[in-house]
Amino acid sequence: MNKSFNKKIYFILVFSAIFLPYSVFASNIYIDASHPDFFVGDTIIFSVRVDSENKNINAVEGSVLLDYLAGSVSLIDINTAGSKLSLWPGKPLPSESNTSISFAGGAPGGFNSKDAVIFNIVLQLQKAGQITLTPDNLSVYLHDGKGTRDTTNIQNLIINVLPPEAGYKPVNELSALISQDKTPPESFEIIAGQDVSVFEGKKFLSFSAVDKQSGIKYYEVREGDLPPTRSDGTYVLQNQDKPTKVVVVAYDAAGNARESVLYTILNSYLNLIAIVVFVMLLFVTFGLVVKKMKKNDSIQK
Repeated sequence: MNKSFNKKIYFILVFSAIFLPYSVFASNIYIDASHPDFFVGDTIIFSVRVDSENKNINAVEGSVLLDYLAGSVSLIDINTAGSKLSLWPGKPLPSESNTSISFAGGAPGGFNSKDAVIFNIVLQLQKAGQITLTPDNLSVYLHDGKGTRDTTNIQNLIINVLPPEAGYKPVNELSALISQDKTPPESFEIIAGQDVSVFEGKKFLSFSAVDKQSGIKYYEVREGDLPPTRSDGTYVLQNQDKPTKVVVVAYDAAGNARESVLYTILNSYLNLIAIVVFVMLLFVTFGLVVKKMKKNDSIQK
């Protein structure tokens, strides 16, 4: 009788695993490194990743906590090289104490992946000891048109930094990555916008390039004949009342560049064009009416 009962339980569990919707499996947020051993002096890239568990997701937000003894680690860089997320309402930024990194990013088309990179953390290991990287307060959203929040599991990463062995040459993964990157960032669009809630209602541009190797370092904006300006992804137009040519250049960490151009047509000029077109239509209409009147007069005579 016990055997029969056990068989029923086993059947129920197997049936549930096969036929229940895949959404019951939570997305997993974890951190990994390609380097297996860690020694003082190494500069290591740690990737924050998401396993969507066979679901389509389109946004992830939260933070990563960095737990280490004071002076044992230096935060060298945070980049989005190879990230599945292309829009960053909140780019990965460290706290003042460099003990946490907050972020909020999205992928308009959604994605389904077991090991998608969210962003990368580059640490230089300065003293022997233990370091813990912990995803915290994470939210993952399904690509279902409803903004549904998925359940999440998190996995922290604990590493032990060892004293270097005699003759050991420190590893620098960031330097190696940059030296190998010969490919410019991918093509990107410049989007013009205006909203009373931002930039005091002024007209602005936004742009977001993707670089899958060393990551986007910064943007340079050239508006007309004005001097170039560095930007992190937005730019308030200096010429608010006349059209102008704007060139945005995206640079990756290796110095490779990709250029995008936008010719702005501002509202005042659109209004002027509309007025000109309207006046021209009036003249054409008036001409047709006069012509028709003359034709009628000639017929009556």
